[in-house]
Amino acid sequence: MNAMIPMEKDPRAVRAMDRWNDLKSRRAIHEPDWDAIAKLIRPQRGDFSSTDRSNRKLEKPLSSEPILASSSFAAGIYAAITNPANRWFGFGTPDDELNQWKPMAEWIDVADRKVMNSFSPSVSSFYSSTFQAYQDISAFGQAAAYDEIDVGSRRFIDVSLSLAEVVVDIDAHGRVIEWVRRYQLTPAAAMREFRKSGDALPPKLKELAEKGDTGLITFYHHILPNDDLVPGGIGPRGMKYLSLTACEVEASLVRVKGNYEMPSYYPRWDVDSGMTYATGPGFIALPSARSNQLMQAATLRAAQFAADPTKLAPDRSTIPLNGAVRPGATVYGAVDQRGNQLLRNMEANTSIGLTLEEKRSVVEAIKDVFQYSIMSLSGRTGITDDESRIMEEARLRNWAPNADRLMEEYAARKVERRFQMLWRAGQIPPPPDGVPDNMPLQVRYQSQAAMALKAREGLQTRQFLNDMAQLSALDPRAGKRVDVDAAAEVLHDASPSLPAKILRSREETDAREQAEAQRMQQMQAMQMAQAGAGAIKDIADAARVGGEA
Repeated sequence: MNAMIPMEKDPRAVRAMDRWNDLKSRRAIHEPDWDAIAKLIRPQRGDFSSTDRSNRKLEKPLSSEPILASSSFAAGIYAAITNPANRWFGFGTPDDELNQWKPMAEWIDVADRKVMNSFSPSVSSFYSSTFQAYQDISAFGQAAAYDEIDVGSRRFIDVSLSLAEVVVDIDAHGRVIEWVRRYQLTPAAAMREFRKSGDALPPKLKELAEKGDTGLITFYHHILPNDDLVPGGIGPRGMKYLSLTACEVEASLVRVKGNYEMPSYYPRWDVDSGMTYATGPGFIALPSARSNQLMQAATLRAAQFAADPTKLAPDRSTIPLNGAVRPGATVYGAVDQRGNQLLRNMEANTSIGLTLEEKRSVVEAIKDVFQYSIMSLSGRTGITDDESRIMEEARLRNWAPNADRLMEEYAARKVERRFQMLWRAGQIPPPPDGVPDNMPLQVRYQSQAAMALKAREGLQTRQFLNDMAQLSALDPRAGKRVDVDAAAEVLHDASPSLPAKILRSREETDAREQAEAQRMQQMQAMQMAQAGAGAIKDIADAARVGGEA
């Protein structure tokens, strides 16, 4: 354990706490809506306005429909953007010819596989934490995530954090550049967490840990640009971002780190110009979710009233068993000597005036926001290929405006940072000789808008080929007008899940055709040579026989 003693009221620690309070006050206008969304759509989250989340109340909505629809939407984003079954990203340079150069193409393939493997469950929790982030985006329109490398355990730490713990700030261009997380640990947990070289816990906290105190201590993790960057400097001062952890005990700074890339992520769904926080599908579905909650509550109250109506009695002595009326039991004193009923149910109209169709329409409105009909049908048996492609196109078209933002602010940044972490750790070999030193390496990913357009092109191309096949039956010239290579490329690109290796390039196909033609020519030449040799032999044999005669 490092014996360093931190300075009390360190200016950097005080600044981290002040920035939390400042940014938290700016976020306050969004918190009531977020709490309402959490109550009805994402109960695991919530309690955004509270300063002590240790005793927060978990909400229990009366309907599971909004929760299921939101979860289905998140699963659709997960499958489309960061599907572990596909190679959902790749690397490349701005020079297409350099990318196709075989040594460079092989190096890019190695880099792709190294980074892809770093996201696997054996060394990272990326995929599980990413799905949790997509659930937050589906409900609240944004998510908070963080990553770092744990050299000791040889694992990457990828976590998704509660939005209630994180506040952010943006620059003049609307990009998130500052991030403050407020969280709590027990003294013992803090001792385990801050035991790395350079960490410094205040003596008071160490005393609490030794006494076995279980109270919660508040910490602030502040990530911000390094305004005093010294290029080539040693340690945090030579890194682009500072990562400071402050403790409320004595306002001390317990950890100082630096990062070459920003280790925190705050992907957002739909952000208006100049706004820090986004809105998501959950905000759009909130009015219908509220109506659904009220309808369910009214229906349950009416059903309960019908099953257990209020009893009318002349006085307290009418029901001797403390007012309890049990099914199949005898209530003494409920009738008088003449047989008149003294205990009656209060007459009330238990009809609430809501039809099943009205309730169903509210639920359908919620599902429409989360595109539940498309999500729930995709991949099911009994659906034709054309129907499946139409649904895929509809999904991509609806996501396109916002899905690319998720890729920009989360997935692409995550891939770029992971490459840099592996590069610095010596896990990725250097590029081949001949590649310019200043050639930038870019993260390639498929735009959702481009995928939607290609899906539409694929449908139209299939229909066109079917029409041309019918025309070819009437006139063979129609089939000759179709560029088969171009059609194959359009159909391949229209299905993002198809691997690239199943379609050969035009150059490789031409080379194979030339090799096949040369092989056929060689076979024909050999056959002709064998036939010529046979004919010469026959003539020679005939001449020899004639000479002998």
